[in-house]
Amino acid sequence: MTSDTITIFVTVYNIAPYLDRFFKNLRRQTVRDYEVLIVDDGSTDNSLEICRRHAANDPRIRVLTTRHIGISAARNMAFKYIFTDLVTSLDGDDCFDENYLKHLLDAYKKYNADLVISNVIYRYENDEEFDRFSPRKEELIEKARFGEELPKLLTERRLNYLYAKLYRLKYLKTLHVQEDVMQGSDTMLNSQYVTKINSIAVIEDYDYNYIKYTKRSVTSYNGDHVFKRLYRINNYVYKTMEEAGMLNGAMLHAIDGRILHSGLLALRNIAKLNEPLHQKMHKAEQIIRSEEYGRSYRRQAKLGKLGEYHFTVIEPGKEREYVRDLCQKIRFNKRYESVKSNMPDWILETWRKIKQ
Repeated sequence: MTSDTITIFVTVYNIAPYLDRFFKNLRRQTVRDYEVLIVDDGSTDNSLEICRRHAANDPRIRVLTTRHIGISAARNMAFKYIFTDLVTSLDGDDCFDENYLKHLLDAYKKYNADLVISNVIYRYENDEEFDRFSPRKEELIEKARFGEELPKLLTERRLNYLYAKLYRLKYLKTLHVQEDVMQGSDTMLNSQYVTKINSIAVIEDYDYNYIKYTKRSVTSYNGDHVFKRLYRINNYVYKTMEEAGMLNGAMLHAIDGRILHSGLLALRNIAKLNEPLHQKMHKAEQIIRSEEYGRSYRRQAKLGKLGEYHFTVIEPGKEREYVRDLCQKIRFNKRYESVKSNMPDWILETWRKIKQ
């Protein structure tokens, strides 16, 4: 173990079909000076067996196991068993290129940064790309510029995840993930981390591929559940930044934007529910007319900044109209999909124009 040894920590829960690919990607890394810390979170498939098999053939791999305690508690457990200064996190069911570690380490050596952030590509399980981080020029962001740049990193989703980053243990080990948060704890942890450090290196490489699995997705919460979950996360970021003296106007605009966007996501989910329209509208009202949503809306409306967001901001009082229109589009699309195979091309083209 050297000063450049990187510990890769991975929490594992019932991802057996993807683990051999994960370890294959590890063996392909051009940087060889790494350790792997696996925390199996009480898997009920053969994930633990696969991890132990790979560990038996590679002394750099350590495997810990626990009863099922959830991803956040498993991460807190992992932090206690990391002993190298440099740390990165990977998801065992994602993919990463052979230079993933190299590019992170090169940037760390070049800038001596406390955090290195690379880029993420989003893919479906058939390998089709559907999104990616917006491009950024490589640069070092020192603390004097955090007030300007942290809101941008938050808006660009670069603080949403632990993967595609290189951390320093001396800062990481002072943090604690709230263990009852199953999704979003990454953002909460990153918001803590950036208040402790002095520099961030952002690099241009797209080495990490997040894979969206249709059958395994845990992100499909219905309606108000989406809003409540995301509001808790964003309110935590608000309080963290406020306590650190980093809650300037740009940061507040970014956090309010995330809260307003979560309201939009909630309404889109509500529209897809198999419920009567009046029930959907009632749920929409509870979200958009809530104090949590309204506070962000009123604040940014007063500043005249609602138009700066790159998404539809739902005005309180207009949520019923939005849900009704969205339900009509969903019904139209379902009808179109059910009959399009029997339609001549000229009618299909007319339908496509109507849909647009």
